[in-house]
Amino acid sequence: MRTTAPLPGKRRRGCFGTIMKNWFIKHREVLAYLVFGVLTTLLNIVLYTLFSGLFGYEAANSWGNVLDNLLCILFAYLTNRAFVFASRTQGREALKEFGAFVTCRLGTLVLDAAIMMVFGNLLAAQGTALVEGFMNGLLSAAANWFGPDTVLHMATSSITPPAAVSDGSAAIAIIGGADGPTAIFVTSFYDAQALWGLAVKVFSNVVVVVLNYVFSKLVIFKRK
Repeated sequence: MRTTAPLPGKRRRGCFGTIMKNWFIKHREVLAYLVFGVLTTLLNIVLYTLFSGLFGYEAANSWGNVLDNLLCILFAYLTNRAFVFASRTQGREALKEFGAFVTCRLGTLVLDAAIMMVFGNLLAAQGTALVEGFMNGLLSAAANWFGPDTVLHMATSSITPPAAVSDGSAAIAIIGGADGPTAIFVTSFYDAQALWGLAVKVFSNVVVVVLNYVFSKLVIFKRK
């Protein structure tokens, strides 16, 4: 009995699907760790932002940072054990595993706290200036986009900040050309210090996530 060969397009789609399926199976552990690592990082950042809003910038970078890391350690252990490394240890072995996990995470917690204290607090002024310089450069580039006759003037010292902005970070942008000003608008309702703190937090979390995977893979959940 004569059989009909599959169409070339279907054959290619089937081959691609098989390749992708095998790739996901091969890298399932890393992909799962990345997913839950991102979720842990988002939880960490959300808690940091919440503590910063409730208790202030410096508190969020000190004891608030320690508290949100402890909560994230518990979340990370439960998700890593169940969904990433599929650990089935029981009793004393499970307690030993949890102890190793907490020990390694406390090590990266100390590193995270050090990064936040040094870059978030001690170097806050330099970081804030860096953010403001970046935003000014970004606004200047946006002004140049409108043409050679367009000039962006930032007036930060001659205006009273709006009620929503208390740190003087608001700025007036005047876009004008040969025929005079064409638009006047408030360009920046941002807190440069808060943006710097958030940037440091993201950087710290990236470093911590990488180190935590190395510890989890080689020390905590290593297969016997």
